[in-house]
Amino acid sequence: MPPLYVKVPLAAACRRRRAAWVSGIVGSLGLLASAGAQVQEKETTSLGNNLSFETDFRFAIIDDSQFKESSKLTVGNAYDLGSRDVLSLKVREGFLLRFGVEWERYNFSQPDPVPLPSKFQGSSLVLGTDLQLGDAWIMRLEIQPGFYSGGTELRIRDFDIPMTIGASYFWSADLQLVAGISIDPERKYPVLPGAGFRYKISTDWVLDAILPTPRIEYSFSKSLLLYAGGDLHDGSYRMQGNFGSVHGEPSLNEAIVDYTQIRVGGGASWKIRPELTVEFEAGVVPVQEFDFHRAGIKARSTEIPPYGGLVLKAAF
Repeated sequence: MPPLYVKVPLAAACRRRRAAWVSGIVGSLGLLASAGAQVQEKETTSLGNNLSFETDFRFAIIDDSQFKESSKLTVGNAYDLGSRDVLSLKVREGFLLRFGVEWERYNFSQPDPVPLPSKFQGSSLVLGTDLQLGDAWIMRLEIQPGFYSGGTELRIRDFDIPMTIGASYFWSADLQLVAGISIDPERKYPVLPGAGFRYKISTDWVLDAILPTPRIEYSFSKSLLLYAGGDLHDGSYRMQGNFGSVHGEPSLNEAIVDYTQIRVGGGASWKIRPELTVEFEAGVVPVQEFDFHRAGIKARSTEIPPYGGLVLKAAF
């Protein structure tokens, strides 16, 4: 699923097929890395002895892109926005229950005759648990029951329950290992595994090789972090009942589409306060893909457009 933070454009009109397992482990690795980092760095503030709250919002723009599907070539731009709000309740030491909501929206500027979506929308609950085992292990289970569609309506047939399960292990104070699986009944590959690690090379340098945002980080100061790396977005959505007929491809009526987007760039993260962080970044989008895997139709970007962004994260 989409990442745990959000992006805003910095410049006007400025913001391969993937290996199957890459897109599937975004949720499990990203969520586990977040949980592990909070325990390792102990920087998350609290609403009380037993409550904590995480919130983030995203908005992004991608410049004009060309897509090729069969012999058709299309041009358009895209933007996305969304929010995620999660409350964590400590039941006992080392055991948390998590409750929240997440909403996302992708919009694409595509000519009507072309069988590509003009929008995706997802609205879901966030339900899960974190379990800390000793000083070295953190385990997480999270499900997101909700509606994932190519329209703005909430229909029963759009209902899906993506799930992530995994574990984070602190090999040492400088090395965190992460492994997990992502489960989504609607995806082309419903069950997918993955692994990653986060290594503190020195006092100022960190290699974070964990999806969805693998990157190299440099601590310029206590409040300013510079980084370079990637950002993977992925999701599965059901199109509307007349989508295919309107676009001249009846096989796409009610079709499931896997959407993948990979961004590469650099930026700066500024900790305004202990509970609030702002990140500025810019780069390019080398991969965009729509895969109607059950209908056998796929469209891939043939250009590498630029993007720019602002990430907002808060924890209380």
